[in-house]
Amino acid sequence: MKSRSLAIGLVFLGLGIAGCGAAASYQQQSQLLLQLEEQRKPPQIQQHLLTQISQVNPNDYHDYRVGSEDLLEIQLFGHNNLNRQVRVNGRGAITLPLVGEIMIGGLTPQEIEKRLMEAYGSEYLKNPQVSVRVTEYRHNRVAVTGAVDKPGQYEMIGPRTLLEMLALAGGLQDKPGAKAGDMVHIIRRQPSAGPESKKPSGNGGSFSPQAETLVINLRGLLQEGKTELNIPIRHGDVIHVPFAGQAYVLGGVRRPGSVTIRDNLTLTQAVALAGGLDPVLATQRVDILRLGEKGNPITLSADLANIRTRGEPDIPLKENDVVVVNESSFRKALFVFKELLPGSVGGAYRFGGN
Repeated sequence: MKSRSLAIGLVFLGLGIAGCGAAASYQQQSQLLLQLEEQRKPPQIQQHLLTQISQVNPNDYHDYRVGSEDLLEIQLFGHNNLNRQVRVNGRGAITLPLVGEIMIGGLTPQEIEKRLMEAYGSEYLKNPQVSVRVTEYRHNRVAVTGAVDKPGQYEMIGPRTLLEMLALAGGLQDKPGAKAGDMVHIIRRQPSAGPESKKPSGNGGSFSPQAETLVINLRGLLQEGKTELNIPIRHGDVIHVPFAGQAYVLGGVRRPGSVTIRDNLTLTQAVALAGGLDPVLATQRVDILRLGEKGNPITLSADLANIRTRGEPDIPLKENDVVVVNESSFRKALFVFKELLPGSVGGAYRFGGN
């Protein structure tokens, strides 16, 4: 009888242990399913953007380049009678006691300090110590377009980075059917020839028809911590955020802009959607700027004439591709006024998303 009771007890004990094991296994499976579900969810770039913006410290921006209308506070330690607040004139110069007029347009405050120490130290003072601080920044204008909540023209007072300008534009759109893509295009005019063109990165002045487009990988910046992609924004920049599922066609086409990637859109179809080739400026050569799976920049080249005659295959486009229809430099020199019209862009292009 005792042996029978012992056997029954062992059976129930075994069932209890099995039940606990099953419960633990079920809990582990549930946790695994939850983890997989989280991995399936698309990364919230907007959330990362807001987090990064909150951490931006304007004092960390040291390479602001001074230009006309900036107000500078200049101090010479031990020589208070020489301290001044001076505004940079239209030629990029300031006038100070003893040394007279000094050209400082396009220099950083640190570079201005060095130039003033050399000017005062060469003849007037022994080992002068100079401090330069920008107390008023001139107004610069930047356009933010595409998949942002508040596209438009923005006044930029003082140094600003890409993340700060996206924040001013209300952040990225994240609505059904209107979501921002993973890339940002910064269309930047190049300085025209002349004295102002000597500035390393002038924030003002006139611009030539030449431009470059920087392609910034938002995922690399916000999710992988590549802070070097949070580049300084300049006066006159156009920040364009393409919508998800779109490519961008630039250069020698009639209507440069975004095209929707659907139905296996090819290169020639994208050029047609952009109004076709510009009859004056366009050549048959096309470059496709694309980010690889690991974020590495890839450039694909094609000849539209060869594609039409089936000499080479038509290239299927991918989301965030930048299609650049090359322009004839000779024709551009003859018809350069076309590049000055609103919405026209051209020139050199490079990636900022390594």
